[in-house]
Amino acid sequence: MRKLFLLCIPVLLFGQIEIDTIVRLPSLVVNGYYIPEFDKLYTFGWYEQDVVDCSTYQLRTRIPHPLSQTWGNYSWNRPRQKLYIGPNVGADSVTVLDVVADTVMRFVPRVGDAGVYVGSTDRFYRPLAHIGLVGIDCATDTVVSTIPVPESGYGFRHPSWDSVHNKLYVSISRWGYPDKITVYDCATDSLLTIIDVPSRPNVMNFNCKLHKAYYTPDDMNGPAGVVDIERDSVVRLFPFGSLGPWNSVALDTIDQKAYFMGGVQDSSPALYVVDCSTDSVIKKLTFPHKPWPVDFACWVPWSNRLYLTYRQASAYADLGMYVVDCNTDSIIVSNLVLGYYPPFDFQIDPIRERVFAIGCESTSVHVLRDVEGGVADAPVTGSRPRASLVLRELNGAFEVGYELEAPHRVAAAVFDPCGRRIKVLASERQIPGRHVLRWDGTDGVGVKVARGAYFILLDMGGVHARLKAVVR
Repeated sequence: MRKLFLLCIPVLLFGQIEIDTIVRLPSLVVNGYYIPEFDKLYTFGWYEQDVVDCSTYQLRTRIPHPLSQTWGNYSWNRPRQKLYIGPNVGADSVTVLDVVADTVMRFVPRVGDAGVYVGSTDRFYRPLAHIGLVGIDCATDTVVSTIPVPESGYGFRHPSWDSVHNKLYVSISRWGYPDKITVYDCATDSLLTIIDVPSRPNVMNFNCKLHKAYYTPDDMNGPAGVVDIERDSVVRLFPFGSLGPWNSVALDTIDQKAYFMGGVQDSSPALYVVDCSTDSVIKKLTFPHKPWPVDFACWVPWSNRLYLTYRQASAYADLGMYVVDCNTDSIIVSNLVLGYYPPFDFQIDPIRERVFAIGCESTSVHVLRDVEGGVADAPVTGSRPRASLVLRELNGAFEVGYELEAPHRVAAAVFDPCGRRIKVLASERQIPGRHVLRWDGTDGVGVKVARGAYFILLDMGGVHARLKAVVR
């Protein structure tokens, strides 16, 4: 197997970002998907799928495919350790990869556009033009159902799974007709409702704690929006649209903020910061180089930062990337040029705290690390109800010790990096003195959680703390 050319020494520093390694791939790479459990990065390039072992930064294998000038849509089936890959255009089949062996298990024909894995039924759903939403049984990787488009002349796009309510949200559109969102019950494949929207949404970004979904349109003119996923209704529209077909929104589910890349309506491309509790814009960040989004923003939970990639609007000159500190919503890295192209995609490793910037030099992946900041020992804010706050790991379990100086109600819970609540640790009023909370690495029903980074959030009488626990 041909080895990759690596640039490991010296480590390059750019403000609060360091380049750990540059992995150079055999061909142009557009986007990718990282799986922390296997420490492998899958990159979608022109005519091939490359698999990188991120423990050694060596190329494990190259899997040919027939397409160029496109990017891959990835959907991860963790229980079966399968990766479903379909190009966004140009093919009507999806590739099923065995992630353990890195071999192609099957090509499933007659499934188009971007798909989504639904864990509750172990099915993979993918739209096929105007025919319907194709359901694939992941045990056999065969088509077992086709949901017809509910309105004549419309076509499905951008399916998204709400794992909490077990519902599937799929956009439908027809040229010259109003756009809509269809909502399906995943248990029965039955249509629950149809939501009218001004512009066809891209994929939904779910805030499970607040029971909301945030989206940007997949055209350049429609508004962004917020959907109440309990009542299945649009609760807010924002007067700024996306600047391309990408998913141009990122969620900070710890601080409950949404970041929208938009501004095409007012001709001032910018980053809008939205408070998810009120769905109001609390800040607008503009950029000194008048950027134009080419991909999407990626929220990095361990440092509470936002990575963005842009290019110049005038003359389409390529620029670099930006990093925003989500604690202050300020730009801390401006126009970092890593190569001839800005990154086309970001993937994150929450266990080893790495960011993979894909496609900076057409054929490379830059492995980035945060130099400063982080949430492992985040300061407690507010009045002082405690004298100490310590996170300890003991035999695979985590203990949080703290001392209350006065009676306070203590609420504590474990969240994954996507903001989903895993387990409640405390929710009661406690007397003064020393207390210990213990998390054994299981969820609310006693099942061991997957390896990765988790966050223990505490609220002690209005005083907030956030600690990181890494399950290995």
